[in-house]
Amino acid sequence: MKVVLDPAAREELERVYKEASCAKDRQKAQVLLLATEGIYSYQRLGEIVMRSRATVINWFNAYFSGGLDGLLGDGARPGRPSEMKSEEIASALAKGLADGAWVTSGQVREWLRDEYGIERSGSTVRYWLGKLGGAHKVPRPVHAKKDEALAEEFKAHLYEKLAALDIPQGARVRVWAADEARYGLHDRLRRCWSLRGQRTVKRMQMDYEWGYAYGAVDVVSGESEFLLLPSVNLGFSLMFLRQIAERDPEAHHVVIWDNAGFHQRPGDGTLPANVRLLPLPAYSPELNPVEKLWEIVRDRVANKVHGTITAMDDAVARDMCHAPDMIRSLVGTGWMHLQANASSKNFSLNTFRQWYNTGKERIHSTKEKAQT
Repeated sequence: MKVVLDPAAREELERVYKEASCAKDRQKAQVLLLATEGIYSYQRLGEIVMRSRATVINWFNAYFSGGLDGLLGDGARPGRPSEMKSEEIASALAKGLADGAWVTSGQVREWLRDEYGIERSGSTVRYWLGKLGGAHKVPRPVHAKKDEALAEEFKAHLYEKLAALDIPQGARVRVWAADEARYGLHDRLRRCWSLRGQRTVKRMQMDYEWGYAYGAVDVVSGESEFLLLPSVNLGFSLMFLRQIAERDPEAHHVVIWDNAGFHQRPGDGTLPANVRLLPLPAYSPELNPVEKLWEIVRDRVANKVHGTITAMDDAVARDMCHAPDMIRSLVGTGWMHLQANASSKNFSLNTFRQWYNTGKERIHSTKEKAQT
């Protein structure tokens, strides 16, 4: 069986064979293209596409009587190209996802309609967002006054800031990340695992009694210090710093924490002689690894009625007694651990230089974005 195709028909069949979403249409196109060689019988063509001889004959009859339209039928041709193949639209969607520009997929639909005149269903838009790696998530709030470049500068130059502190040469130094968290009897429900189709009910307590946990983590060893107090103020903060200093009296302790109003400032005359303070940039809580510990504690005491603040103090204290390895995992082996450990015998200067140069590139990139 041999079929002669004009160039336009051959081009169309080749496109159908490569792009059609319907497997049957691809088989029809394949059979016709093979038939142009004139070496295959109906039986052999059927075997190639795994169809019967009678089916192949019917396909040829449809082609001879109605051309490609008769063979392929309505909707058999490849549909219109997806707008997602447009580099401009795909880039704009990807940028919007990176910026968290839309709360719902409906807003993305409106944006596509207003900016590009594209009308698509919600399921199609959600498919596009998924193809670009999008996910519907709750963003972490960041203060409007936060200086991104300053936060990146702190991360990249922590080693230099530590080296610039007034600490005697050759002294043993321990670096701590410290923070506080409030907890209380005004319960907040959190998600929990349950059975499908079953409503989960949890008792709640709505009393307004609070406790405060001071916490510090050695960013190299993973050791920790905690102090539970009824409030936060300068006196309580000083009490906690003295507790850290007494943990290892022979060492010099550098405490990294924020500039809260109840925190001592560098150079404060009331500080223990072996304590130095290094403030975090303003509005940058994500730089403090102790923040992750508070989330773990809150998860463990959530959805429970403790009755009294004393009982809750006990529950919080139990959940903060984690192993050093677990607490060290909160700090990780990234920028803070690496630079705080820079004086260790096992520290690689080349590794630090590589990390430092990467940090400088990230700072320059952030500044350029801010300027544009």
